[in-house]
Amino acid sequence: YAEAGRVSIRNIRRDAMDHLKKLEKDGTISQDEQRKSGADVQSLTDEHIRKVDELLQAKEKDILQV
Repeated sequence: YAEAGRVSIRNIRRDAMDHLKKLEKDGTISQDEQRKSGADVQSLTDEHIRKVDELLQAKEKDILQV
């Protein structure tokens, strides 16, 4: 389940990055805005993957207790 969660998060990141690239290509946002927003998306992605990993570690610890 944790890996499925990570994959879902990465898919959302990919969609967001594609959307930002499209906005830049259309001239809606500048290249600097696209890069800054892309960095923000990556930061959020890292944060959420870290939360999934923390939940997985807590569950593994819970399961391994006798």
